[in-house]
Amino acid sequence: MPIDTKGRPIILIGLMGSGKTTIGKELSKMTGMPLIDMDSIIEEQIGKKISDIFRDEGEGHFRALETALLRYIEDDTIVSGKGAVIISTGGGVVLKAINREMLHRMGFVVWFNVDVPTLLERTSRSQNRPLLQSPDRFDILTRLHRERTPLYAEAAHLRLDSSNISIQDTVPLIHEAALKFFA
Repeated sequence: MPIDTKGRPIILIGLMGSGKTTIGKELSKMTGMPLIDMDSIIEEQIGKKISDIFRDEGEGHFRALETALLRYIEDDTIVSGKGAVIISTGGGVVLKAINREMLHRMGFVVWFNVDVPTLLERTSRSQNRPLLQSPDRFDILTRLHRERTPLYAEAAHLRLDSSNISIQDTVPLIHEAALKFFA
């Protein structure tokens, strides 16, 4: 079911493992809107995995790449009028104030708030998450959750507590909320 977004994107934010990419894919199928995965675009454009960018150039460099890509997406979607897309962001995109401002201004921002035990379970098999390259993933996720929660809240139009909700239930909730937001 299409959504008239007035040429503006639906933007998905949240910690790693919160379901942004998975839900983005399903929302894309439901709406017919293309999915833009920021991490995938950065990897493709730079020719390196995110973990390699962190290792070789550092987190600061990666965050600068995120901001540059976000600016490009904002400019491109506004100028071209092709802003009816779904954007899956990286988990740390909210760390910079300029990014939070851009996200909030660009479109409908949905924050997937997931509890730490669920995040730990969802990321347990992943070896390509640079911030989780430590034996104490629970402490890292707890700290990230605590530090980033107010930043996600600042950028978001909708907070979905999605620890115990299925993809099949989440996608229609976003669809319905987006219809109201863009009405």
